Amino acid sequence: MPIHEHYEPGAPCWVDYAALDPEGARAFYGELFGWGFDTEGGYEFIRLGGNVVGGFGRVPPGRALPASWNTYLATKDADAVAGRVRGLGGTVVFGPIDAGPNGRLLFAVDPSGAAVGFWEGRREAGIVVVGEPGTWCRHELWAGDVAAADAFYGGVFGTRGPAPAAEGPGNGLAPQWVTFFGADDCPAALTAAERLGATIAARHGPATILQDPWGALFALTPL
Repeated sequence: MPIHEHYEPGAPCWVDYAALDPEGARAFYGELFGWGFDTEGGYEFIRLGGNVVGGFGRVPPGRALPASWNTYLATKDADAVAGRVRGLGGTVVFGPIDAGPNGRLLFAVDPSGAAVGFWEGRREAGIVVVGEPGTWCRHELWAGDVAAADAFYGGVFGTRGPAPAAEGPGNGLAPQWVTFFGADDCPAALTAAERLGATIAARHGPATILQDPWGALFALTPL
């Protein structure tokens, strides 16, 4: 089982889901991936086999925001990141704010319009179990301008952009971070996802990009 207890600055370290229909989303993803959900300290965690594999929340009321999977990048200084985001043409949506005793978070939109979070961990830097069936195994930034994306994220972290791949979105999909979840039997997982109400948005090599019943984009990929 791949165990990750430390993430370098700029590396994806956390993912959470913002739900329009929390009850429906729990039922959809719980059946698809075998997830359970529990609340600690006012925040809901997604668990698989007892291990935390992500977070789960509700779209803030009155904000007219879509359901979404949100990628968070590790940082050692959320305040400094907030300043660099603004200086490089991005927008800080909220934060940095304390997230209980574990760290601080910042949520932003990059210059292309892709939403992205940043996490300054005081304890574990992010999700411990990844790369297993039912857990995230990859994040990609889909950007209309790859060079501009590299310049922005490289400027934020002082390196080349952190995305494993930055590609022009196809099929009319807007620039965004996409979370890839692993499956040991992708055809069966895809059949289950469609039965539960997901639709195929795109094919991406061996992976399938899906929209859940509320429009949130995610990917299934073989392990």
